[in-house]
Amino acid sequence: MDGTRGCSNDVTAKESRTLQGTLIRIGQGLLVLIVATTFSLLALWQWDRAEGHQELEAELNRIATSAPASLLSIHRPQIALDGEDANRMVTTSGRYLDGYLAKGQEEGDYEIALLEVKESAPRAAILVAREIVEASVTNVPIDREVELLARLLPSQREDRDPDSRVSGEGLARIDSALLVERLQDQNLALYDGYLLLQSEKIDGVESDLNLIPDSIAEPTIPGYYWQHLSYVVIWSLMAVLTLYLPFYQRKRNRLVS
Repeated sequence: MDGTRGCSNDVTAKESRTLQGTLIRIGQGLLVLIVATTFSLLALWQWDRAEGHQELEAELNRIATSAPASLLSIHRPQIALDGEDANRMVTTSGRYLDGYLAKGQEEGDYEIALLEVKESAPRAAILVAREIVEASVTNVPIDREVELLARLLPSQREDRDPDSRVSGEGLARIDSALLVERLQDQNLALYDGYLLLQSEKIDGVESDLNLIPDSIAEPTIPGYYWQHLSYVVIWSLMAVLTLYLPFYQRKRNRLVS
């Protein structure tokens, strides 16, 4: 009877070890699947970002090359610039009210003019990045009738010349928000964004200016297209390796034994 009980205990212990081993293998398999799925999802996420980058680039190029529109038809003062209208080529007219210097810009120091937009309701003005200047001298033709062809760009968000905040001269960045407390005419509204000048006529005569090179706003998706694709490859390889490692380990154990 004792022999039967001992045999039964051995069988129970063996079954317990077998069940424990099965549960461990199931747990390991689930862990492998979870990790591999995570890597796969990361690869798909980077793929979506790469496609989004391409679509955004195409949309920016489409907007940038579209026919010029009237500024008054696509933008309003005291309203945030719509992303769909950023980078559009626009036409407008009016008169310059003041001039400023914006130092530390990409191509050097810029002359910035404040243009009162003709027929704007309410009365409003917009900043115009007019030209590259030397010796920090501005020469804005105040109160002259001007006609402009320009690219509508979002306001700069980071200071390019922080010292101008201390001195109170010039603009730390091209952003109409910096003028709110400096305007003499408090009844004058301001447009969000600014105009990057392409051509200017004063009293019907073409101006001879050292124009700032044309540019469009950068994409809002961080990184570059090929950078996202490289991450797709990396995460996909990690997923494949995660799935392969258990089979490699099992094969290695067989060879060792």
